[in-house]
Amino acid sequence: MPSRARIADVAEIAGVSRTTVSHALSGRRPVSDEARAKVLAAVKELNYRANQLAVGLRKARTQTIAFVMPDITNPFYPMVARGVQDAIRDAGYQVVVCSTDGDADREAAFISDMVGRAVDGLIVDLFRTPGEYVQSLVGGHTPVVILGPLKAPIGDRVHGDDKVSVAEATRHLLRRGRTRIAFVGGLPGVGPADSRLSGYEDALLGAGLPIVPELVIRCDYTRQGGRAAVAAALDAGLDFDAIVCANDLGAIGAIDALRAAGRAVPDDVAVTGFDDIDAAALVHPQLTTIDNRAYEKGTVCGRLLLQRITGELTGPFRDIVVPGALNVRESA
Repeated sequence: MPSRARIADVAEIAGVSRTTVSHALSGRRPVSDEARAKVLAAVKELNYRANQLAVGLRKARTQTIAFVMPDITNPFYPMVARGVQDAIRDAGYQVVVCSTDGDADREAAFISDMVGRAVDGLIVDLFRTPGEYVQSLVGGHTPVVILGPLKAPIGDRVHGDDKVSVAEATRHLLRRGRTRIAFVGGLPGVGPADSRLSGYEDALLGAGLPIVPELVIRCDYTRQGGRAAVAAALDAGLDFDAIVCANDLGAIGAIDALRAAGRAVPDDVAVTGFDDIDAAALVHPQLTTIDNRAYEKGTVCGRLLLQRITGELTGPFRDIVVPGALNVRESA
């Protein structure tokens, strides 16, 4: 196997110094057009690639950030990750993705491991790890951006207006004449479940309707979780004419259960979701849902973290709300 080309090889073929090669490739110092052309020709001839480890050591950076997320199979998170990558790519950064399944031990282990690997920054969406513990894992040297509801004095925070958005989805159902509205999804204290439930409750109380405890059905954020929860509610004889779901996967599972029980959507039971993943427009009936603006959240997280890493942004941590929007389709 041929040896990898070095910067000295580029310099020799181009007939310039190694310093000139470095300046020509980095753009940090002016280089004559003639010298730059010779360097680029030599780079092409040798198929030269900079040793990123060596570059990182000189800069005291690894050019990597870690994105710690609950579930990479939930389509919301790959779209967030795409936004992060697009925001940091031109700065020469790459993203390491850590999927935790919302497990506290995995969340802590991934954070500790990434800090130990000297990533330049972290984006974290944590379901179960307390902010104080995260602070002890990260220390004061690694910039952090929090995605989601976690509140902790460890970094900037980017989140949606979950309570407001779910309240709007619930009011939409009320305007359609629905009065026995169930809430499905999100275990207590896990991720955004409680804030979304609070929005549902506010909308019902604002319409003069009581909160019916048996219509608040908690489950995990998966299609299987939503399907099982609604199937159990139907088997128990619960009466409802609409369901507000905490996310789209749960809503699609709810529609599965309703269809299996012979209930028509939306004629018998209307259903709303949250996230507006691609599948929301592909299922039948198409899902009415909250656009959670996953890509936009990713780009905001990426830009914030990059600004903290480079020192462009200093001072107090920022709290940035990326508002959602109701997308009315066929299911409600």
